[in-house]
Amino acid sequence: MKLIGIEEHFLTPEIRDAWNAARLEAVDPSVGIHSGTIERRLFDLAEDRLALMDETGLDVQVLSLTTPALHDLGPESVDMARRTNDLLAAAVARHPTRFQAFATLPVARPDEAALELERCVKTLGFKGTMLCARWST
Repeated sequence: MKLIGIEEHFLTPEIRDAWNAARLEAVDPSVGIHSGTIERRLFDLAEDRLALMDETGLDVQVLSLTTPALHDLGPESVDMARRTNDLLAAAVARHPTRFQAFATLPVARPDEAALELERCVKTLGFKGTMLCARWST
């Protein structure tokens, strides 16, 4: 029996920098936990992640962007989603028996998000998407 992790998060330096530029840490406490060892692990889509999977007996990870995803990043989130999904597709192609992917979507732009989800599933072979909830305090 294979063990599959379906909420296995990643992060890119581009998205982290966009969060910082938008000062999201002031309104979303989850931004602050993406530092140090956690940040390093989130950035890794190769050897260290695979080693941790082997150590814990996890056969496959379905990768998805960590929260707060591309919320609150404005129109640039459309191109950022495409670049992120292309990077994720490359990681899956390098390790197809170990990684699968959920699409990163520019959810504040629903028409573009629908098109990107379609591209990810039909062209890149992604398994779907993961949407993270947003709330106000």
